Amino acid sequence: MTGNSFWNFIKGIVRAVIRIIIEIVHRLLINLFDTLFGFLKWPEKKLRIKVFLLKTQQPDPEILATEVTDAINYTKEVFRKNFNVSVLPVRNNEPFVEILKAIPSYEALHTKGSTGALTEEFKTAGSFYAANLRAPIYPVTAFVVLSIKGATGCSLGPMTDYVTLDHSAARDNSILAHELAHACGLWHLSDQENLLWNRKNRGDKTNWWQKNIFRGSRHVTYW
Repeated sequence: MTGNSFWNFIKGIVRAVIRIIIEIVHRLLINLFDTLFGFLKWPEKKLRIKVFLLKTQQPDPEILATEVTDAINYTKEVFRKNFNVSVLPVRNNEPFVEILKAIPSYEALHTKGSTGALTEEFKTAGSFYAANLRAPIYPVTAFVVLSIKGATGCSLGPMTDYVTLDHSAARDNSILAHELAHACGLWHLSDQENLLWNRKNRGDKTNWWQKNIFRGSRHVTYW
């Protein structure tokens, strides 16, 4: 293991531990009402997100910001209906989608899904994503990459503050909402009508207990 690899690993461990502790504190203290009674969907809460389009050495990415509009609108509609959560930009009056100025590494542009994503979090890709979050801890940043091995979208759940999407996922209506739901603590279900069905032909429904978990997340706030 080289010096950079070791440092990336240590930084990844520290990030994960801090976020897991913060998540537990929110679910058991700060957001305890929602952890217990989130199915009531009251009062209204907020989820702030940012979508960064990653580019190569070319001046522009291979996907346009306007191509992500449908996914954002679908996410806003589904989260409002199911959780009474408004999806907002990180700061008021800033766009949801922007081109990331930083030039990503090859590993960040061509990342991995499933268990591969977990190992990447402790390597170059994870360090790049963590260094380029729109804001840490509370908002969720979605990075639109060129490819994800074994997946079209990926989230490591509450352990990180980001999700990844390839171009096809960013253009799809439901995948952004699906991955953001993972980031807020939900896992796959074997119910095709549910938002957490692990196929593109998923529905948009959620169970009562999923509302508790989602609204109890640190990412879902009152501000």
